[in-house]
Amino acid sequence: MLRSNKLKPAAVVTVVAAAWLLSTAGPAAAAATTPGAVCGSGYKVINSKDLGPAVIYLTYNSSNGYNCVTTILDSSTGAAMWMGASIQKSGGSEIKDFGGYTKFAGPVYVSAANTCVKWGGGVQDVVWKSGWEHCG
Repeated sequence: MLRSNKLKPAAVVTVVAAAWLLSTAGPAAAAATTPGAVCGSGYKVINSKDLGPAVIYLTYNSSNGYNCVTTILDSSTGAAMWMGASIQKSGGSEIKDFGGYTKFAGPVYVSAANTCVKWGGGVQDVVWKSGWEHCG
């Protein structure tokens, strides 16, 4: 039985298309913005609020007792838009970061072990803030 080592045209097109997709999708997937990447190592998501085009994340680092808030766009167009992130511990001042950003606002941090926090943020014309919570 004779076998041909020649690739059929459809197979060549499939291989070339797959190689192109892998070469273009790799860096974008690797560059995904996550709460852990924004706030730093050791921060775990303990709450979130979906605003539609973005999500506000409240994270906590049990090693140092700090909370971190960041607002991350679901997908970035590359154009800056108004976004913000804020956090306040009971008895403290609000710490905030609002402005024109392309991927995320924040991070903002507060030392809040055994203290209640208010956290929030916004994107475009949608703003949200929690009540006092996470008091442990």
